[in-house]
Amino acid sequence: MKNVFGKMMVLVALVPLVCTAAPQTGNFRDTRDGKTYRTVVVGSRTWMAENLAYNVKGSACYDNKPENCTKYGRLYNYEMATKACPSGWHLPDNDEWKRFRTFIEDSDGKEAAWVSLKSRDKWDGSDRYGFDVVPAGKATDEFVELGVSAHFWSATSEDGDAYGWHLAPPGDFGVDFDISSNMYSVRCLKNY
Repeated sequence: MKNVFGKMMVLVALVPLVCTAAPQTGNFRDTRDGKTYRTVVVGSRTWMAENLAYNVKGSACYDNKPENCTKYGRLYNYEMATKACPSGWHLPDNDEWKRFRTFIEDSDGKEAAWVSLKSRDKWDGSDRYGFDVVPAGKATDEFVELGVSAHFWSATSEDGDAYGWHLAPPGDFGVDFDISSNMYSVRCLKNY
């Protein structure tokens, strides 16, 4: 009986290791400009694990400072965003973002999801999935919310405007209908 109890304790100790396995990561080199992006598998899909930084004409660095592009990626209006991803990748639509969010929330719970996605070194998150969301802010009539929130375009549009996915205090990971001239970050999803 003592031996069975000991084996059970070992199994109980190993369960957290299985549940917190390291994310499946990789790299992708964008042949258009030579930049290499980290990638990560979330659920069964491969996402870029950092914001796109490809210089589409009209895209911007936050506050027009090149160092912000290096740290946070570029900001794109909706039209630019639909053309920004490299060959073999695409701007995810609302259904793809919903599946992504459901996977995270089913794993961590709705309240913990945003902490699990936030960057460990550039934001105060755990980056449990290796998705490394950074608080890149956005641009509307001016640059706003750097260090506070993250905004990503969806490929889903209606009547000339589009949907954006937002990670913002106090812990919201949601979608809103947005003006297509706003400038948000882009995360590309690998085609399958």
